[in-house]
Amino acid sequence: MKKAHHSHPSKDHGHSSAVKPHHADTSDAQIVSTEYTQDDLAQLLYMLEEEKLAGDVYEALYEQTGIKTLNQIAASEDKHFDSLLTQAEQLGLSVDSILALPEGQYTDPALQALFDNLMLSASPSTTAALEVGVAIEATDIADLQAASDGLDGTLLGDVYDQLLLGSINHLNTFESLLA
Repeated sequence: MKKAHHSHPSKDHGHSSAVKPHHADTSDAQIVSTEYTQDDLAQLLYMLEEEKLAGDVYEALYEQTGIKTLNQIAASEDKHFDSLLTQAEQLGLSVDSILALPEGQYTDPALQALFDNLMLSASPSTTAALEVGVAIEATDIADLQAASDGLDGTLLGDVYDQLLLGSINHLNTFESLLA
């Protein structure tokens, strides 16, 4: 089902949260106990909304172009959103404002402007729509890399790493369709 979003809360640099990460048993990585900072939590909410944006754009572009790959990637973005939503909920973060908004609406003004600009850029042609996909995934990759910085050995860091692999696959798919 479709996700809703949350704004990127103002950064509270350097203040540690008392929220402990949840841990998972993995055979190839040791998960260590650490506290998430307020910045980590704010970034999680921002990434949640960014995943909503990606899914919203791809669903709209699928309706516009009929390219089945866009529908498939939109479904994948919904799974990305669900993964981050689970993390946010497990950490006790309020996500109600994220879940309340319809497709194409965001609490973060920068993400709202990005959505609006991406939809304008995608409208002229199928090629333009695929180029928007490349732009979204390139942004998502950079943001996921930044979000995971310093989170090695945490469940949230592991989730970001998994989403990063998905975004790289999406980028490769869009680039191959444009080739």
